[in-house]
Amino acid sequence: MAKGNSLSNINTGEMVLTAIKKLMKNTGWTARTIIKFIRMEFQVSDPKISRKVSRALKRGVRLGLLQLEQGRYRLNEMSRLAKSVTPRQQRQRRLQRALRVRSRTPSASSRLENFRIRGRF
Repeated sequence: MAKGNSLSNINTGEMVLTAIKKLMKNTGWTARTIIKFIRMEFQVSDPKISRKVSRALKRGVRLGLLQLEQGRYRLNEMSRLAKSVTPRQQRQRRLQRALRVRSRTPSASSRLENFRIRGRF
């Protein structure tokens, strides 16, 4: 991430995840060290950043992206295997789900296939 990003340009959760990835320590990092790193790396001057980061950390634990052990946060083992999804891909997936129409009656092709299986055609 480029330096000088403000909170309006980047999500707090994304900042937390990139901070933990850049710090890379197996034992994990405390919330205080993550906040200090974010203030230095992203040059954030928001007085509410500590509250936002702590909420993002708790949300990450709840969603299974982060592990909390003895007051230290680190990436969950399974989240390393997950493929990152861009916001554009998320929008496309939502649109595809919204456009997907399911009929209660079987389609003509499936009826024809069933008809062929029975040996009538």
